[in-house]
Amino acid sequence: MGKATDLCTVVVLENSRSLIAKRLEEDVALTIMGLISDDPGSWEEAKSVWPRYRSPAVCQVPDGLPFEESSLAGVMEVLAVSESWMVIDFQTKRILSGGSFEPVGRDAAFSMSLGDKSQGECSLFIRIPPWWELLETASLFAVTEPRQEPICKPKVDRELLYGETFLSYVADRVLEYQRSPDWPESDGDLEDFYGLTVSVHRDWLMTPREDLGGKIPRELLHGAARWSDMVTHGQELRFYEIGTLIAIPTDWAQYDTDPMGSQELCMYFNYCRAMIDSAWGWCLENEDLILTLDHPQVAKVLLDFLQQCKEDWMSESYQGGPSPRFVIECDRRRVAIGDGVAIEGMDEVPRENHILDCNCPICLMMAEGAFGPSFSRIDGHHLELDEEFAFSMAQTLEDWEFENQQYGEFDEGVDEDDLETEFNQKEESVSVWSGVRSDISLPGDQQGHLKMAFMVAEIVSVLESYPNRILDIQSLNIAFSEYRKADGRRRKKAAKKFKRVLETLACRFPELVSKSADLQSRIDESTRLLSTEDKI
Repeated sequence: MGKATDLCTVVVLENSRSLIAKRLEEDVALTIMGLISDDPGSWEEAKSVWPRYRSPAVCQVPDGLPFEESSLAGVMEVLAVSESWMVIDFQTKRILSGGSFEPVGRDAAFSMSLGDKSQGECSLFIRIPPWWELLETASLFAVTEPRQEPICKPKVDRELLYGETFLSYVADRVLEYQRSPDWPESDGDLEDFYGLTVSVHRDWLMTPREDLGGKIPRELLHGAARWSDMVTHGQELRFYEIGTLIAIPTDWAQYDTDPMGSQELCMYFNYCRAMIDSAWGWCLENEDLILTLDHPQVAKVLLDFLQQCKEDWMSESYQGGPSPRFVIECDRRRVAIGDGVAIEGMDEVPRENHILDCNCPICLMMAEGAFGPSFSRIDGHHLELDEEFAFSMAQTLEDWEFENQQYGEFDEGVDEDDLETEFNQKEESVSVWSGVRSDISLPGDQQGHLKMAFMVAEIVSVLESYPNRILDIQSLNIAFSEYRKADGRRRKKAAKKFKRVLETLACRFPELVSKSADLQSRIDESTRLLSTEDKI
């Protein structure tokens, strides 16, 4: 953009009013544009996410911005004499800019500061939703013209997807199978029902429904995941700069029907599979009841059971982490999930997931926060395991077929790549370490502690191959931890203790002699460099 002192006119158009600010710095205008990344439906909603996008270059709160109400005719008169201008039209979901206002694009990132970086700076990420029109270097006449294309924003009926409609469907289909020749012989292992699970799940997603106007439920899941994920990732990156995560409010007019991000999409897959499996399990345990009651009665009992299963599943930890309900809420409110990281606007704080009794030194460094907060996400690979479009994260069949074609081409070249890798490995110099083959420092590892952690991990791996070596492993990890945390005069003493532990292990386990010697030399070099820096 231009200099921070460049001024522009910003107009906000809503159904019932027009607002205009005649002399805003471009940093402020960019921040206002950034607010649209969250798809607010009004200026009031946009102002509520100001903290998610503001920087030291702009005011703390947007209420102090010099917006005044005006008629549309008055707005057009001011724009006609403005050198630089931007219009945000909430009614038609359009952003227009013209004059000397430089084009920004739909996806952009800016480093915002006051010029003096000591006063603070942070990134501004602009991610315009796909259903918003962006007209840059526009003519003034475009402001009053209609949209070029209709608004195609995905709307999610979560009551249908998660509620009684879906659960009743599962209950009916499972009971149909229970009375059919397709019911498998089983000793209670739900794996025996996997093929039927896939069938019930696929049919639910791919069958057109009258209550969806002929659409299939799958269509409700897609259309916005990439945009939502980009917004969430931008907020995660800002966290490392400003130290806070801020969720969007839940009182927005369209919050209940807002489209899914990838994390909710993945969780919905898991939810469907969990409810279908629960129904199989219930049938196996209630065969006598099923024979006693007629279908409507059995279906009602099974439905009640599934509704309780839903509440339990939503509230329980997912794979040792936060609950599905929390994961889904974070995705809908476009914030990343960090271990122990509080989120403004949400009461629950995700617990730290790392296993604190783990013997891996790298894991222990993570648990101690050596690398800062750890953020986690579901990559969705399990949605592709059935190799069916119905469950895929691809939005369209064409996208899914193209991705599969690419994977096929990749697989065809694997053997050749493996041979080339094997040849290159033979050319590398021999190292006493299997995982550390270069003396080049790792990015961001100025003190060399991360590289040492990989080396200590290899030593731990050797020790774990022997019985009853937990005390040796703990002594090694404690010595390494004390060395990492030591500074100044304490560093040499900690280094000496660390080396002594390594020497003891080398005497007792001959296969550790070369690793111990190499790591001790690296400790000496690291200690020397750090001591030199202390004197500067």
